[in-house]
Amino acid sequence: MKTIKFIGIPALIVMLAVGSCSKNDNVAPVASADVSTDDAATIMANSLSSNSGGMASASADVALNAQVTFNANPGCGGTKTYSFTRQNPQGATTTYSYSFNYTYTLNCVNNTPDNVTSSATSTGSFSGPNLTSNDTGTSTFTVGGLSPSATAYTLNGEYKRTGSFTRKTGNMATGNSNVDITVSNLMVSKTGGVASGSATYTLSGSSAKGSFSFTGTITFIANNQANVVINGTTYLVDLTTGSATKQ
Repeated sequence: MKTIKFIGIPALIVMLAVGSCSKNDNVAPVASADVSTDDAATIMANSLSSNSGGMASASADVALNAQVTFNANPGCGGTKTYSFTRQNPQGATTTYSYSFNYTYTLNCVNNTPDNVTSSATSTGSFSGPNLTSNDTGTSTFTVGGLSPSATAYTLNGEYKRTGSFTRKTGNMATGNSNVDITVSNLMVSKTGGVASGSATYTLSGSSAKGSFSFTGTITFIANNQANVVINGTTYLVDLTTGSATKQ
């Protein structure tokens, strides 16, 4: 098994700022005052941001490893495996440590390499200004745009993260959460940064006062940011730091 460390592509595009929201887009309001909409935004932001080992960093790793696999050309249906540990920089205000294991499969069209499928598992923890969490995760992505002429990677797939959390601010909610994010046509520039993309998500779990459930959409925008819609309220999420600001 080969061990690789990557310098993450600027945090990817996630979650959408839907141009117009309807009640059907963001149903399933929180069932307990113990987990508010702001709490849900914090959980989603940390599940997405590279600063907490979230989907942004995972997506960057997926794209880079897919390119390495494509270039190595293990043959149609051939696989490559990679593992590594990602930790916060020294002196960072948010601390995290995650271990990842990836398997990549080269897919061909008419016996010509075309795209790469990735499956991964992760485990670890983080502690930030607003939230601490211990998590396990899985992801499955298909990565296109791997030919030399392509200027951006295209990712389609699903990212899941399950764990226990403690909110450090507000009502100090504690509990368990399950995050499931489905990404559509996430465009990642090969020179770094997100070009466009969208996603839907489900956030569910339990706290001391009962169960909770949220569903919504995400729009990835420039400058490593995403608009996450929760119960009709839009939060601007910084995909690097994990901050979430109500709009």
